[in-house]
Amino acid sequence: MKRWPLRWKIALYAAGLGVIATIAGAATTWTLMHYAEMRAFDRRLAEEANEALRVFSAPDSPPLRVSDHVAAVWTDRGELRYRAPNVQSLVLEDGRPDLHTRKIDGQKFRVGEFRAYGLRARLAANLADISAIGRDIIFGMFGAIPTVLAVVLLGGRWVAGQALGPVDAIQQAAAQISPKHLDQRLPVPATNDEIASLISVLNSTFDRLQRSFEQSARFSADASHHLKTPIAVLRAGIEEILRDPDTPAKQQARADALLHQTHQLTSIAENLLLLARADAGRLELKFVEFDLREVLDGAVDDLRALAEPNRISIDARLPNSLPVRADRFAVALITQNLIDNAVKFNRSGGRIQLQTDCNGDYATLSIGNNGKEIPHDRVEHIFERFYRARGDQQTPGHGLGLSIARELARAHGGDLVLAQRERDWTEFRLRLPRVQMDNWQSKIANRPS
Repeated sequence: MKRWPLRWKIALYAAGLGVIATIAGAATTWTLMHYAEMRAFDRRLAEEANEALRVFSAPDSPPLRVSDHVAAVWTDRGELRYRAPNVQSLVLEDGRPDLHTRKIDGQKFRVGEFRAYGLRARLAANLADISAIGRDIIFGMFGAIPTVLAVVLLGGRWVAGQALGPVDAIQQAAAQISPKHLDQRLPVPATNDEIASLISVLNSTFDRLQRSFEQSARFSADASHHLKTPIAVLRAGIEEILRDPDTPAKQQARADALLHQTHQLTSIAENLLLLARADAGRLELKFVEFDLREVLDGAVDDLRALAEPNRISIDARLPNSLPVRADRFAVALITQNLIDNAVKFNRSGGRIQLQTDCNGDYATLSIGNNGKEIPHDRVEHIFERFYRARGDQQTPGHGLGLSIARELARAHGGDLVLAQRERDWTEFRLRLPRVQMDNWQSKIANRPS
């Protein structure tokens, strides 16, 4: 039942309680009615006994007709005045004068003695009629269970739907809240109940989150923007030192290392600025139609140069043409981040495979490589910023490449996912909107020569 909708859970719980209540009510009703019937039955037996003793006390001969429940009549001296035919000795030799129930030949009888007019009468009455009434009550109650179950189930479903109606509105409104629409708020119902209070608390929480998020994004953007100028000045100064022929070789080596670090700082600042713009929904993408094969050819050339030192083989399975509609620079950046990771996290003598495919209105690019398996507990974090999936601090990088790649992919209306994670194979899959081949060929044919 974990996956069932809450409305049906409430309805089923209500139906279950309804069935339990019906059974409990049936048991209580049967007990009370049985007790009342037995009291009334005992009173009738007492009346019959009194009437029989009054008749037998007359000096005349015994009456021709006696109550069917009278088993025998004696005088106080023990003289038998009357005995019903076929009466069993168990009834007469019971030994208990009070009214009580006992089973004779598989049937229940109400047996007891009554005294009046100097006589003593023994009565025995079959309880079959009372037992039948009890069974009718039980059958009637249990026969009502399906009706009760259906009514409570459907009624509970309706009541739950009415009660959870505001929750649907909350769910739909909450789905609209995103980094690009942080100003959206949940509608507060007019009812002054717990749900209204909960929504007010959630809206207050969203207000705080929006302020915090905007401050964080603004800080990242401002810091990245203001860092670019001093880093550029620093890089220019180091490059000037490297170009100076009077700089000693030892200082040249140190300056070269510093220049490498300034390039790293520049990359980090640019990446943080890009992510800040993505968070604020201000990514400026220039959508054009171009051939993805051209971008991939350049990426493969770079990939071969990067892979050669570690003897990594390249298997590029690319089509002759794959038109897409996207920002060419952003797609090149995504591809570059993916092939950089494919090289960095590959093993010596490994393999990298690039493969494209078309699925409906989207083109997909899969980039796989040999390397250590990403631990299972880290898979869900691999697209988080500054997160190192394999925890290898000796591998260069800052944990921003995959975050940037996925942000750019989603900004295009596509996505970037981890498609495979096996012992010796890791594969990422990029999806981008593509151009239908007929339209692309028509555009190529109409292009001025």
